[in-house]
Amino acid sequence: MADKLQTLLKAANVTVESIWTSLFAKALEGKDVAAMLSNVGAAGAAPAAAGAAPVAAAEEKKEEKEEAKEESDDDMGFGLFD
Repeated sequence: MADKLQTLLKAANVTVESIWTSLFAKALEGKDVAAMLSNVGAAGAAPAAAGAAPVAAAEEKKEEKEEAKEESDDDMGFGLFD
């Protein structure tokens, strides 16, 4: 299968080291590639949405930490303009 991938890449005028085609062929060995390709649209949206939630949560935590730092200066009894 690695040879077929290398032939396909050459026909597309793409240069890839043979190690990558071998690794890709081994990763796909025993898999139903046609089924995976037909399900790409259905599975593609869920991981993207799931990936956005942790990023938003991390940004909120960062903002909360920054607000906590600003408030902690007031607790010490002095501020920027004292």
